[in-house]
Amino acid sequence: MIATTEANGGNEGLYGIDSASNPLPALAACARGFLSEDYDFIIIGGGTAGLAVAARLTEDPTIVVGVLEIGKSRLDDPLVDNPAAFVQMLGNPEYDHGFKTVPQQGNRGIEHHLSRGKALGGSSAINYMMYVRGSDADHDDWAALVGDSGWSSKALRPYMHKHETLEPIDESILDQTNYPHVGEHHGTSGPVHTSFNDNSLPISDSVIKAWDEVAGLSKKPTDPWSGDHIGFFNTLGAVARSGPHKGKRSYAARGYFQANAGRPNLKVLCEAHVTKIILENGIAKGVEFVYDGMHETVYVKKEVILAGGTINSPQILELSGIGDPAILKQAGVDCKIELPGVGRNLQDHVVAVIGLDLKPGNMTSDILGDPDVMEAATKAYVEHQRGPLTSVSGTQGFFPYKNVVSSDELENTVKGIREIQHAADTTPFYRRQLNQVIAHLESDKSANLQYLMIPAGANLTAEALRTQKVWPPPDNTRAHRMALGPALQYPVSRGSCHIRSADPSVHPVIDPAYLKHPADVTVLAAGLNFMHKATKTKHLAPLVQKRSYPPEYRDLDNAADREEAVKDWVMGEYHLIGTCAMGEVVDSRLRVKGVQGLRVVDASVFPNHVSGNICSSVYTVAEKAADLIKEDWGIAFEVPDVSKLEL
Repeated sequence: MIATTEANGGNEGLYGIDSASNPLPALAACARGFLSEDYDFIIIGGGTAGLAVAARLTEDPTIVVGVLEIGKSRLDDPLVDNPAAFVQMLGNPEYDHGFKTVPQQGNRGIEHHLSRGKALGGSSAINYMMYVRGSDADHDDWAALVGDSGWSSKALRPYMHKHETLEPIDESILDQTNYPHVGEHHGTSGPVHTSFNDNSLPISDSVIKAWDEVAGLSKKPTDPWSGDHIGFFNTLGAVARSGPHKGKRSYAARGYFQANAGRPNLKVLCEAHVTKIILENGIAKGVEFVYDGMHETVYVKKEVILAGGTINSPQILELSGIGDPAILKQAGVDCKIELPGVGRNLQDHVVAVIGLDLKPGNMTSDILGDPDVMEAATKAYVEHQRGPLTSVSGTQGFFPYKNVVSSDELENTVKGIREIQHAADTTPFYRRQLNQVIAHLESDKSANLQYLMIPAGANLTAEALRTQKVWPPPDNTRAHRMALGPALQYPVSRGSCHIRSADPSVHPVIDPAYLKHPADVTVLAAGLNFMHKATKTKHLAPLVQKRSYPPEYRDLDNAADREEAVKDWVMGEYHLIGTCAMGEVVDSRLRVKGVQGLRVVDASVFPNHVSGNICSSVYTVAEKAADLIKEDWGIAFEVPDVSKLEL
């Protein structure tokens, strides 16, 4: 419904010039077309979560949903579709919002680039495509924090299956030892296609053997997507291996939007910048946005659903007058709903690194720097939609902190966390979060450290972190390179994301608080030690020419030097969560506290972090949220039957 609009004029049809037909009818080509509908729901953000919710709500043909997305539709864009091309989008303002952090005091004052997808599909359009699920403990922690068993691992399992289609492993993978999976733990008809790479590098097997030796493991996890992913393996990627999109990235715009773009009750407007949510007497009534320089307003009959992501969702709430009164006053925004938790609790996974140059004869993706090899890989991609250009960096695993340190080291780490639990400014919510972090540290089954191998060289400089130029093009003219990275999964440190201005075009102040608490340094340094030991095993030592990073003056056999090496260089994994957390900002049905008709559905609602890459968890939350919304509005939906699942 149009409230106020400044039309561009001319003879544009509903979907563009001269009423031209649109192969995606749900994709509005102008604001006038979008505003011609009366909407039951308006979704702010056509990203990973927003498009999933839109697809599920519009399954009912009587429910009309509008989606406002700031980025462009990049369907059939080769940089998005080609799995190997993702690095060309990171830091590219056409695809990446390019947020910057404040200087990170725990990391030598380095300012970090934070990549966020600026496209229909959100960050699922530009991410690394690694498909990882959290552990059972992660989601059971959520349920405990918010006091609602509906967020437990058992309750969420149907939604994990619902969004996924697991593709068969390629017949060329003869030895499947490092590809553990059991079909019962996966979906068979979801919008997101997952698959193992159809090719492998021998160095991956060597790394996994080295990790197994250091960990003392003799067997693989049964299925790392079953809720227990302790161990080392090659992971799944969000890449289709069959059908019309074979060899392409599988992401929200493809699976949730394009497949449903013929629905007359769905409209999506891209390049629409939402500026605020309209509140009347504590009720969300609509949304203001800018399109093509014009200010527009759309009202809603049922709800506004905010799915802007961990940075944009708190920004939009604060611009709308919802948040901490002191933050809002400083930015020049009138406080309408006092909700101090907005923008707090920011968490990210952070990864340290060991860079290695390999001896001649050992191959990584640097081989693609050879023109003949790249020509053959391109031919395989174009003609058969397979090969190295369809691969993700999938060699990884998880192993508990408790199992790589002494009992004294563990005790000292926990002691430091206990001290801040008792600090006067520690909120009750943060105190309960820290209880869970401590429980993970004290567990010999917790996936609190992730171990990653990237078969490529990296620019390990502060400037590369600031500009997002970490991954250079493959180079076959020198020793092939790889990076080993331990990643912290449950940080003690808490950051924030707040507006600095009432101007919606001004990026918020983002502080992920990397390594702010000493316990995070200690845990990550233990992971670095694990990686260092792996390089000394019989599986890797004969392959390594030299360690290129950390520099030689950092003695990784020395605990103090390992901690300094961690402080020298860490990188966020772009797994940002928590700024509109369940239990603090939204309730367990994702409704914003103190406001009617407004929910948040994205990674910002995660009440505590999960182990592993978060995209699958975002899809899971969105699928769950769609059913919550349907239930609250009396819209028919199928109640998940958890009794049929392998648990």
